[in-house]
Amino acid sequence: MDYLKDLFEFLKIDTTSAKGKGEEGAKFLVDYLKDYGIDAQLVKHKSKNPYVYAEINVKSDKTLLVYNHYDVQPVEPLDKWESDPFNPVIKNGKIYARGVGDDKGTLMARIHALLELIKEGKLKINVKLFYEGEEEIGSPNMEEFLKSYSGLLKSDYILWEGSGRAPNGSPQIVLGVKGLLYVEIRKSTKKDLHSMYGPIAKNPVWYIVYALRSLRDESGKVLIPHFYDKVRWLSDEEKKYLKLPKTYLENAIEQEIQDEEAFVRLIEQPICNIDGIYGGYTGEGSKTVIPSYAFAKIDFRLVPDQDPEEILRNLREYLSPYGLDIIVHGMVKPYRTSINSDIAKALIESAKNVYGSDPVVLPNSPGTGPMEMVARYLKANQIADGIGVDNYGSNIHSFNENINVEDYYLAIKWMKEFVRIISGN
Repeated sequence: MDYLKDLFEFLKIDTTSAKGKGEEGAKFLVDYLKDYGIDAQLVKHKSKNPYVYAEINVKSDKTLLVYNHYDVQPVEPLDKWESDPFNPVIKNGKIYARGVGDDKGTLMARIHALLELIKEGKLKINVKLFYEGEEEIGSPNMEEFLKSYSGLLKSDYILWEGSGRAPNGSPQIVLGVKGLLYVEIRKSTKKDLHSMYGPIAKNPVWYIVYALRSLRDESGKVLIPHFYDKVRWLSDEEKKYLKLPKTYLENAIEQEIQDEEAFVRLIEQPICNIDGIYGGYTGEGSKTVIPSYAFAKIDFRLVPDQDPEEILRNLREYLSPYGLDIIVHGMVKPYRTSINSDIAKALIESAKNVYGSDPVVLPNSPGTGPMEMVARYLKANQIADGIGVDNYGSNIHSFNENINVEDYYLAIKWMKEFVRIISGN
């Protein structure tokens, strides 16, 4: 079996979901799995790009569900690429292609590991493969799919799309995600007024300014009542896997980090962020005006066990004196699998065995994803992310996306070792 040849054939297929492409990639996966005797099918449901579902039943009393996505981000700007994004090449030990890091490389490495285990007669756990073609456009049909097919996807453990190497080169494991509450606050009057009416007229911009100023203090602490009541703070055991030099964060965000506990705060703390503000005259020169309209967009990144609906209710009550309209643009619940769960232990142990070093374990990502929704519909409590091929220099979502060839083969080894441990062998 020529692993890289097969991977390259997959990478050549344009599966840019934002441009309505992907079905050819889904068919490739079904045919590829069938060629190796694995029962696979396309499930179209309500999505344009079909889901791919496959089963490997070895009559075990345990089942592992492996989730990946086959769609990719747009490649533009093309002039920034040093090679054709859909014609993979190897240069200086790296594979360059769109999707090689996110998420086609990980998807194929996991398949190759499973095929090796089958050939060796060492696969001792049932495996379900679940591939999505709309992840890069926000999984708009995922919830409807889960409502209809939760029984099909039922499993004991869920391996998420794939986290590769941490900034220090160690394998990285992610046990959850932050949640999200995204709102827009608005204030308006009937018309713009001359600023001479300032002593008696209401100015919507001031209402927005006052409301924003009331949301957090200068240290970043959120001032909404009961905001922190349900935060599940990290344990000492969880924190011990988060010891990374602050220079890694400084390089990532190009800002000086003041303390060594920054990585812990990035993972542990919920935040209130202003995404954008608009109000009044912003053109060239001056215009003395009391604007009739102003708004701000705000996102709250939430941690377990905060509830975005509860935070929203408290926010509405807290801002009620300002008479604002509050429009909700998105809500996602946070999720975290216990570091003492079977899947976390298996990922940590297998990572140590393959890479020879302790992994970096994020109790939850600082970003957001649909883990909680999947856990809720599948009634699962063991979901974790790991066994990926990417690294912090892989340029995922950017031009010249790449992975190390070595990391592809290491991911195959990690997957095999993880499956051995999680199956109890």
